[in-house]
Parts: sequence; structure tokens; C-alpha cells
Amino acid sequence: MAADGHNAASTPTWDLSNLYGGFDAADYTKHRAALREKAHEFGRESRNDRRRSDEPVAWLRTCIDLINEVSDLEENLASYAYCIYSCDTTDARALREINGIERDVLPAASARVHFRNGLRALESKLDSILKDDEELARYRFVLAEELHRQKHQMSPEEEDLAADLSRSGADAWSRLQDAISSTLTSESKTVVELRSLAHDPDREVRRKAYELELDAWKRMETPIAFALNGVKGTSVTLNHRRGYADAIEAAVADSRITRDTLHTLISVMEEALPVFRRYLRAKAKRLGLDRLAFYDLFAPVGVDRNRWSYGAARSTIIEVFSSFSDELGAFARNAFDQGWIDARPRKGKVGGAYCTSLPLARQSRVLANYDETFGGVSTLAHELGHAYHHEILKDHPALLRDYPMTLAETASIFCEQLTFNRALSESGSAAKLAILETFLQDCTQVIVDILSRYYFEQALFAQRPNGELSPDDLNQLMIDAQRKTY
Repeated sequence: MAADGHNAASTPTWDLSNLYGGFDAADYTKHRAALREKAHEFGRESRNDRRRSDEPVAWLRTCIDLINEVSDLEENLASYAYCIYSCDTTDARALREINGIERDVLPAASARVHFRNGLRALESKLDSILKDDEELARYRFVLAEELHRQKHQMSPEEEDLAADLSRSGADAWSRLQDAISSTLTSESKTVVELRSLAHDPDREVRRKAYELELDAWKRMETPIAFALNGVKGTSVTLNHRRGYADAIEAAVADSRITRDTLHTLISVMEEALPVFRRYLRAKAKRLGLDRLAFYDLFAPVGVDRNRWSYGAARSTIIEVFSSFSDELGAFARNAFDQGWIDARPRKGKVGGAYCTSLPLARQSRVLANYDETFGGVSTLAHELGHAYHHEILKDHPALLRDYPMTLAETASIFCEQLTFNRALSESGSAAKLAILETFLQDCTQVIVDILSRYYFEQALFAQRPNGELSPDDLNQLMIDAQRKTY
């Protein structure tokens, strides 16, 4: 399936020119102005108690329309700004734009609180309103969710303050993580570059990269520990003020599942741990080791002699997607041809991969750090699955496009699985083993590693109310969590 690379296209960066002409362009500044205007308009309408009482249907329609308009403007602008920032975390202008968009939308966050309070005042009439209004009836689930959230919100003044402070709290921490991981270096390599060496076939290369990465992060452990304490401390305080029993109650509500569902998922993951440990022992044996070190987790097994050039990845994904449906294949072709993908690794660019939606442009953008392995192909397929999810929903209003993490990974993993199945069926035995190993590595991350992070978060939230945790405390919590899982 993979080409030998002779006709491979160079690894591209994305094209953002048909989204906006730049931060100073008329189309961008027009949308920034519209965001401010609509956010303030929603603020006024959400507080219009007289209209809500006298014209409840008109009030509901207007508020919902404004929420949809504000959401589309914010998502479009913020995604554009983050696309620029995430490719160069030293771009001060992009960071200022992100900050400015967050500031512009603040009145809408406050208005949402007033909207929920107004919705609560209409609760006794809501069934009748929705029965008689077909358009509003589309939002039945959304309105029920808003009523649930109303039970767990503070006063409008407190929620307004919390939203404002989040810009310099949790949101800022997320950008700090991006900035550090994309620029922190050890022996002239960023930690993102060092992490990529975890896949090197030479164990000594993997070991050295691992130790250099740990050394780099060690230099940052004090500020990161303080930031983590601040973020989690804020969450503890806000969850308490909003009447949640704990962080899990808030998380499952956001994920649209129940606590029992979460516990079932965790139990199934725990029951599967012996299978994954057996796999890791088998991998150690295959590598001629008594046991794996942490830097051996991503060591290659088998030999995939195909060079998965970017051109090969493109043709493979389009072919595989088309084998499932012409529509999916055509979508993938369009994403490649229209420059929706930024795949070239470079200094200043964040690690990993993501997909973001730009609803006003009715497009998506995919960021990856492509490395000419089957894992890189799989990542592109995964993120294009997210983009296709956005494509299917693009004609729906913002409130009806909103979905939780528990749903978000379905389309992406489906597309990833299509690609894996085809590659496995068409490869020789050595390459098949390598591809299967890549698949098992990913499964181990999803089950074993994610479970270790769950245990870490659980322990951190249990201890944070008692005071700040030191870097050594946090390190020990993570080691304990990894021992329980790995």
C-alpha cells in the first residue's frame, strides 16, 4: 500500500489564507467587532425579564440565536488564532489575539448564567412551549442540560468573576504547557524532538533521549508544580462553590454520562490490565530483554520496510476512506488538496496532533508532526476522522454541534481502524508485525497510560484541599499511579 517515496509530496504546512487575510485584515477585524457586539447583545437580552415574562417564546428564540452566533464567531476566530500560535508558540501577536478573543466573549459567559436563571423561571411552561414550537423543540436536550447546569452555578457575579479569572488561570496554564513543550530543549533538541526518538530501533538512542527529556523537565518541575497546584486548587474551590460533591461529578456531567458509567468503564480497563502486561512481557522477550524500561514502550518490533512518505500517507488514506464510502474518500482528498493539514515538524510548533473546526468557513484544520511511519499515517487518519465529524455537523447550529469527549473519539477511531485493517491485510509478515505493534502501543496508551493518569488525578484531587503539593509529592503520585497500571 505504501509508496516507495519516489513521487512523494513534501510534508506540507497548512493554508490559512482562505480563512482570514491576517489579524489586521478587514474580514478578521469585522468578525472581532461582531463578536463583541453579539456578546453584549446576548448580555442585554438574557437579563430582559420583562420580555421573558411577556414573550417567552420570542425571548427563548432570540437567546438561542445569539448563543449560536456568539459561539460560531468565537470558535472561528479562536481556532484561527490558535492555528497560528500552535505552529509558533513564540508568536506574541497570536497570543495577544487569543487573549483578546477571550476578553471579547466574556459578556456572553456572564449572559449564559442569566439565561439559565431565566430558563429556570420558565421551567413550568417549557414543555408546553416546546410542544407548540417545532424549531425550539430541536433544542429540548440542550435546554434540559442548561437547566441541570443552572443547579450547579454560582451567583451571576461570582460566575462572571470565575470566567474572567480563568483567562489568567486554567487557560494560561494550557498555553504555558504548549510554550514549554515546544521550546524546552536539552542538547539542542526540544522535548518534542526527544520524545519522537522513543520510536528509534537503537535502544541506546532511546535511553539517552529519555534521560535528556527527563533532565529537561526536571529543570521546569517547580513552576509546573505551582501551575498545577493553582489549576487544581481552583477546580476544587469552584466545584465546591457550585455544589458538586467532587471533581468526578462535574466531569461526568460535562461528558454526558453517569458516575456508574464511568465506574464501569474504569472497571473494564482494570480487568484488562493483565492482558496488556502479558503483551509488554512478550515485547520484552522479543527485544531480548528481561523486562522493558520506560524508554522501551515505543520500541519498534518487526520491520516495516515501506517508507511512509507523506505522499504515500495521502494516497493510502484516500484509498482506504473511499473503500468505505465515496463521500468519506472525497472529503479526505479535499482536505489534502485544499491545504487543511500542517504536518511538518519544526521548532516552536506544539507536539502531538489535533483537529479544529472553523464553523463560519465550514472547514477544519489538522495539525500533526508527521514522521514517515505507519503511526504517522494512523494519526492523520484519526484527525481526519474528527474533521469528517465536523463536516457532517457543519449545517447544524452551534448548540446542536456541541458534543462531549465520550462521543468525540468515535469518528476518529473508526477512521484510524479502517486504515489499520487495510495496512494489516496488505502487508508481509515482517511489516504486519510492525503495524500490529504500532496498534498495540496505541491501545496500551489508551488503556494503561490513561488509567494511570486517572489514578494520578484522583489522588491529586483528594490531597489538594489539604494544601499545595511539592514537585516530589506530584512525582510520587505519578509513579504510584504508573506502578498500579503498568
